[in-house]
Amino acid sequence: MYYVPIQPKEFVLQFASFLLKSNSLRFGVFTLASGKQSAYYIDLRVLPSFPGYFRLGISALKDMVAEKIGGFDTFASVPTSGLVFGSALAYEMNKPFIYVRKEPKAYGTNKTIEGFLEPGSKVVIVDDVATTGTSLSSAVEIVRANGGIVEDVVALVDRHEGAEDKLKKMGVKLSAVTGINDIVNALYKAGLIDENALESVLKQMVTQGEYEVD
Repeated sequence: MYYVPIQPKEFVLQFASFLLKSNSLRFGVFTLASGKQSAYYIDLRVLPSFPGYFRLGISALKDMVAEKIGGFDTFASVPTSGLVFGSALAYEMNKPFIYVRKEPKAYGTNKTIEGFLEPGSKVVIVDDVATTGTSLSSAVEIVRANGGIVEDVVALVDRHEGAEDKLKKMGVKLSAVTGINDIVNALYKAGLIDENALESVLKQMVTQGEYEVD
């Protein structure tokens, strides 16, 4: 697979096509980390192995942050895959970066955050894929407990499985470059997946309550 520079308006199709060809997006029956069944599996951890497409994703995140997020001080993320995207985005935008530990350090200072966080700093949390929002909401709570202000979370892909609503209840806005609905619709219109794959994903989204069909 070779990367070909594309225009922003073509991002979803080109990105979705790459996910499909690289087996980063697969259809079938999968069990997620939460234990729930899913009609598809999406894994962006392969993206950094393809620098052109990784840069494409980071550039899309950068553009979205510039367009939708006001002034802020620091980027933060959660291990493991979100950390790769968050650190690259922070480097690209010349912003400080911290990350939230999954568990407090079991020795020394028992820190829950790695890096320097100035109290009162406005923090934007970055993830690769937003799903139920469990890890993201936990990260919000930890950053706030350490003196940071969190009003925004950004992700490359939103699975539309509850993250937006969960974060909204905390006073946090979720912004995603694209959603699984946009991805499967683009693939279907391009003839790259069949109607069964499309409908299985959209049906799953409807049952999660974040998506409606006309």
